[in-house]
Amino acid sequence: MFITVEGPNGVGKTSIIDKVVDELAERNLEVVRTKEPTKSYLGRFLKKAEEKYSKNCLACIAAADRYFHLESIIIPAINSGKIVISDRYVESSLVLQRLDGCDLDFIWNLNSLVLVPDLSIILIASPDIINKRLLSRKKNLSRFEHTKSRASEISFYREAVGFIAQKKFNVLILENMDDMLDNNTKKIIKKIDTLIKKKGVL
Repeated sequence: MFITVEGPNGVGKTSIIDKVVDELAERNLEVVRTKEPTKSYLGRFLKKAEEKYSKNCLACIAAADRYFHLESIIIPAINSGKIVISDRYVESSLVLQRLDGCDLDFIWNLNSLVLVPDLSIILIASPDIINKRLLSRKKNLSRFEHTKSRASEISFYREAVGFIAQKKFNVLILENMDDMLDNNTKKIIKKIDTLIKKKGVL
């Protein structure tokens, strides 16, 4: 099974993934936790390239790292019967590269051969809450966080929901405000349980 968790930095992806992984581990289910950009040479280059490159060039680098991610980590783990949970996936490109000025069709054409997840979770929150969380972190903000508004990013995530739904993605969009961690974890686990029963393979 392949699950992705998406949303702006500061929306609570890490906390949600921590809770979901713990819940699945208690059921003795094997989970592979991964993320984008990857820790590969391509992924490390992508992180540095964000400050130097933009638009179509950066979109191509991000897509290359994603295909490497699929080939080296995601698909082998799925084929061995594990549940893969990825922090970020193609939805990030549909948002960040659009914020960077790329055409939506160009972004999708680059990513059109990606594996469709069994469940695509998109977390959103109010711009004020996200900004507050980002400011509380002791690390440098990305170029996108410096130059683009959280409201614009959230708007593009909402548009991405409709777009990937048309591409047959199974989308779960959740408001992840400060007091919603436990409730949202329960909703995600319930969705995963439904998928497990439907697949009948775990």
